[in-house]
Amino acid sequence: MNGQGGNWSDYGQQPMANQSNLNFVSTSFDPGRAQAPNTSYNSYNSSSMNPTTTSFDDEPPLLEELGIDITSIFKKTGAVFSFGSTAEGTYDSDLSGPIVFIIGLGFSHMLAGKVLFGLIIGWTILTSLGMSWLVNLLVGPGGDIGMHACCSILGYCLLPQIVLALFYLIVGKSAVLSILALFCVLWSTRVASRFVIVRLKAKHIAVEEQRSLLAYPWLLTFSMFALLALY
Repeated sequence: MNGQGGNWSDYGQQPMANQSNLNFVSTSFDPGRAQAPNTSYNSYNSSSMNPTTTSFDDEPPLLEELGIDITSIFKKTGAVFSFGSTAEGTYDSDLSGPIVFIIGLGFSHMLAGKVLFGLIIGWTILTSLGMSWLVNLLVGPGGDIGMHACCSILGYCLLPQIVLALFYLIVGKSAVLSILALFCVLWSTRVASRFVIVRLKAKHIAVEEQRSLLAYPWLLTFSMFALLALY
């Protein structure tokens, strides 16, 4: 019985040990410490999930990020239809408008059953490279009319060639079309030479006396594009 009594006494002391363990766990648990990280986490989430709208308001327009200036395109297009008389201020060499007009010229010929996209693009690149070299040779040092600028000028001056290609759909091959082709070639030549002179004037280079020399290679260039509509 003593042995059993000793066992009972030992058994009675077990709850005390368990109670001390429970007290240790309960005293080590601090609600304030557990809630403190949640507060900072919630504040971080609130700041990250609710961004300010000022960053989107300060973003420039998409066309401006792409380098497309609609105002400049319309201004230079108007200068072409006014025969270059209002070409002042058209100094930038954007390629957005010329790309549209080159594609438009290709589609105009395609309406007549002529697929000439590759030929038009190839001529544009080669003539831009040749005109850049020739214009700088005629102007001398300081001109700095690069291929990029010549390609821009050539692209805008293809607008009369688009008119010629669309007119071909109406009258076909006739004497009227030949007269219109001559008029469009002279129209494109005048505007292109005007664009070059305006660009050189901005660099304080006077080339009014050499305008005929600058116009002659442009005349040959646009004559090639006019032949696409005549034949």
